[in-house]
Amino acid sequence: RMPGNEVEGMDQDRKTRLEEGGINLSGALERFMGNEPMLERYLGKFLTEKSYAQLLEAVAADDREAACIAAHSLKSVCGTLGCESMQKLVLRQEQCIRTGNWDEAVTMMPEITSSYNGICAALRA
Repeated sequence: RMPGNEVEGMDQDRKTRLEEGGINLSGALERFMGNEPMLERYLGKFLTEKSYAQLLEAVAADDREAACIAAHSLKSVCGTLGCESMQKLVLRQEQCIRTGNWDEAVTMMPEITSSYNGICAALRA
């Protein structure tokens, strides 16, 4: 095999780790038209994506408007990348914020953080 000629796709171990970390790869790959290298690039960007940090800051600062904006962005990122369980959590949180149920939105943060950390760990593995 020639150097630089490696297959760009994900190996099965990586796929398994990502699935176990909460990423629906088949759904994500559909959105990326089967382009695994492109999906990998976007998954890598999840680690530096700012909306989770913005959500943490907004909730800590009791800033409902900023939290709603951050939750909305984070929900979209999760949806694009197939992070379905986290997407559902953040969607529920966004709905809580929008309907004035701030306390419930705040109490969801540990679960959202746990989901986020699981995805990040899988991405770094």
